Amino acid sequence: MKAVIATVAILTLYATSLYAADDEPPRLRHNPFSRPSSEVIVSMTNPIVAESVSTEPLELRATMIGTVNRLANVDGKILRRGDEIQGYVLVAIHERYAVFERNGEETTVYVRPVQTEEQTSPGRRR
Repeated sequence: MKAVIATVAILTLYATSLYAADDEPPRLRHNPFSRPSSEVIVSMTNPIVAESVSTEPLELRATMIGTVNRLANVDGKILRRGDEIQGYVLVAIHERYAVFERNGEETTVYVRPVQTEEQTSPGRRR
């Protein structure tokens, strides 16, 4: 037992001697415990342009509500208020739904709940 304690002590002393007194341990790029800023920065290098009018329903995959911006993932594209997709203009984004307008008519699209494998497989056995 004394041999194990002595070995651990020697290895600990050796590991700490690897860093000289003037060397600093590597620094993190950011503090993982700091609170994120409340501002969301979105790059709009590829703005979404108006597409041809489609009869396919819109799929609202997710919404993100920030203190400054609100974003919606519609058919895999990230949109903000005023953007257009399939002839619809996004007029409002809420936590679980988004409101679109086309030809003066408003359409509300809800986020679809995620289905688990158990819910989609027929004839589930126990």
